Amino acid sequence: MSKLKKEAYQRHAPPSLVSGFKGAQTANVIIIDFITALPGEPEAIFDSVALTKDVAKNLAKALNQFLEGDDVEED
Repeated sequence: MSKLKKEAYQRHAPPSLVSGFKGAQTANVIIIDFITALPGEPEAIFDSVALTKDVAKNLAKALNQFLEGDDVEED
């Protein structure tokens, strides 16, 4: 992650709860589509992100820490 001060981050949209995701990848980038499907509505991709391998590794590390209950945050 960059060394920006935390107060410099601004959220421009509220967090969304996803129903699932799908991914497509090349040798250097993965694109993750976030899917939502409310009852009675068709599945829809409501957002996507493209991640480099370095960013994907950082995300995997953060997710593993979350799953293991390790609340330590790194800058």
